[in-house]
Amino acid sequence: MDQKRNNIFSRVLSPFLLLLIWYAVALIMKAPLILPYPHTVLVRLCELAGTALFWKSFCITLLRVILAFIISVLAGFCLGLLSADYKLFNSFLQFPLNVIRVTPIIAFILIALFWFKSGTVPVVIATVMSLPVMVTACEKGFERNAENIEKLFKANSYGFTGFYAFRYIRFPSALPAILSGAESSFGLCWKVVAAGEVLSVPRFAAGTLMQKAQVHLDTADVLAVTAVLVIVSSLCQWFLKILINKFSSKKGEKAL
Repeated sequence: MDQKRNNIFSRVLSPFLLLLIWYAVALIMKAPLILPYPHTVLVRLCELAGTALFWKSFCITLLRVILAFIISVLAGFCLGLLSADYKLFNSFLQFPLNVIRVTPIIAFILIALFWFKSGTVPVVIATVMSLPVMVTACEKGFERNAENIEKLFKANSYGFTGFYAFRYIRFPSALPAILSGAESSFGLCWKVVAAGEVLSVPRFAAGTLMQKAQVHLDTADVLAVTAVLVIVSSLCQWFLKILINKFSSKKGEKAL
């Protein structure tokens, strides 16, 4: 019980200490253009929150994140399954995935600006950048290792073949890896979509709000929008984690 209280205390204390450090640095610098006070950012955030443009921009950004996440999960699931089952396909897929991993995000964004509309660029780039995470997770989950081969052999003895073997043996075995990959992919989608919006500047986007604020040297606005992005992203990831835990527990109960 004491350990649990200490953990809660540490989690509450951490943001307060960071806030105090922010205040101290802002007080020492006395340069609001470079680092405004936290209360200035809060006031500006309340002002922005009273506008329809602010909420519309964040809602559309959230839709872009969800769309990119769904596409990357579906594509990663299919490619990961094929990669686990076919070694030639696995070898073929390694090069493009490695290229995506080592290429800076900004390079993909700048190239995509030539090919897609500004509102589509963040979705495309987030899908591309999160795809290796999902493919690798699904590939490891569906990998025909000794444990999975033994399960499939036993299932085959009882007449579980084809779709039924996949449905009741392979998919449940791969599920923990898939869910872990999906959680990582979702967090990556948030970062990449925001970065894509800053550079592509679509009409309605949280990244566009940040970019315009930076051009006008409104540091408080940039920090306010960033704070909301962090809060919304954290809440979405927390909600996703709850869904994943509930889904995993239900699968576990069915398996029992």
